Amino acid sequence: MTAAAAEPVVLAIDVGSSRVRATLISLRDGTSLASAARPTGAAGGELDAAGLWADVVAAVRELPRGDVEVRGAGVASLLSLVLVDDDGEPVRDALLWSDTRARAEAVRIGERVGAGGRIAAGRRVTAELPAAKLAWIGHHEPAALRRARWALSLKDFLVLHLTGRALTDLTHASYSGLFDVSARRWEPSLIAAAELDAALLPPVTGAWRAAGPLTAGAASELRLAPGIPIAAGGPDGTVGALGAGAVRAGTTVDVAGTTDVLLHVLSAPAPDPTGTAVLNAHAAPDLWTLGGPTGSTGGAVEWAARLLGHGSAAAAHAALDEQAEALPPGAGGVVFRPSLDGSRFPGWRPEERGAIDGLCADHGPAHLFRAVQEGVAFTVAEGVDALRRRGAHVEEIVVVGGAAARPATLQLRADACGADVLACSDREATTRGAAILAAVACGADPHPASAAARFVAPGRRYRPDERAAERLAGARARWRALLAADAAPS
Repeated sequence: MTAAAAEPVVLAIDVGSSRVRATLISLRDGTSLASAARPTGAAGGELDAAGLWADVVAAVRELPRGDVEVRGAGVASLLSLVLVDDDGEPVRDALLWSDTRARAEAVRIGERVGAGGRIAAGRRVTAELPAAKLAWIGHHEPAALRRARWALSLKDFLVLHLTGRALTDLTHASYSGLFDVSARRWEPSLIAAAELDAALLPPVTGAWRAAGPLTAGAASELRLAPGIPIAAGGPDGTVGALGAGAVRAGTTVDVAGTTDVLLHVLSAPAPDPTGTAVLNAHAAPDLWTLGGPTGSTGGAVEWAARLLGHGSAAAAHAALDEQAEALPPGAGGVVFRPSLDGSRFPGWRPEERGAIDGLCADHGPAHLFRAVQEGVAFTVAEGVDALRRRGAHVEEIVVVGGAAARPATLQLRADACGADVLACSDREATTRGAAILAAVACGADPHPASAAARFVAPGRRYRPDERAAERLAGARARWRALLAADAAPS
């Protein structure tokens, strides 16, 4: 096939905690043409960034090239912190968002910034934020901080290797705890509170903008043509929302994975003074998102599957769903709290742990598995209610991720949240979102909205069942009582 007849495509690179995935997506209609993946080997909240680049190279080299023309690339990754030196090489392993050793630093920074700093940052200070992680490194590994030239995310690290340019996107900057999210600039008072050097922080640009052209060296490693535009990219949850079609104000998305990330799109910044909901700059122009990541949800289902003797959540669903779905709402009185590693949005109780209540001799594995799924749905519903309290009008929730493939799970969420649930037809929404950003960066589309119109297909709609929702409300009341009992002072 001649170059003129080759299929125009973009390359989407999606980095999660367990794998990196490279996909070629058609610019004509958004069809995924080929994909390859590699495990990342993350352990204990850390990941070898240099090894990640090798994994990306290996995955991209697996993709077929004979009848396609790669016009651009986009990258998304989980939230993380990577310190790199003057040569762009990591000075230590990357710290993932799940690493919480910086709790004491988070408390100290939070006390220094006060309510005003929390409003500027669009969030409360927690151990998962780069502000706290950098402070921890400064206290415990000062030599590493002295060697560092840039504080980046894993996505930024990959973009640096692709383009030779150190920068970050508006959403990753928003997640730092060092950024004025409404004004969209690094905030000196927040940087001072974390006792950091502002020179560590890279320039900031929109996720949809081209970070730069692919360098000759990176092109040789990846076996791509040099000079193709590389989008600045963004974090996986927000890019996943983009891949679900969240390109206009008023859209609510639930990116359902190990943790559910709820995002309601806004046309103007609206910081939550209570610090309950997180405000971010969106991965699309002139938009913000309000919401946040919950605690363990999909991760809790995986945990329960292993507890019940199944190798994975998929295996547990195959074995138990028929029995579990036959049970009436309430799981026969069994209640499960899924906060195995603490809760985040909207409760923000890092000390909270999972719990099972209401068990009796008549209960079996199906009751527990049903209770786990209800507990996850209630966790999401708590987040939706928090958004509504902040003025968000939530009548429809677009669900993306593994949960979008299970009709019973989607119906349960509709019943628990009191809103229509729309299943995103593509389970790899973050990959699709990265492709949308690449399409804009390479000039194939003027705006993420036009790319999304071509790339994102509508899915099936699930409406709340009034009778089921009424019975489920009683189960949720018992679930809330379990939360309140452990939250009460002894």
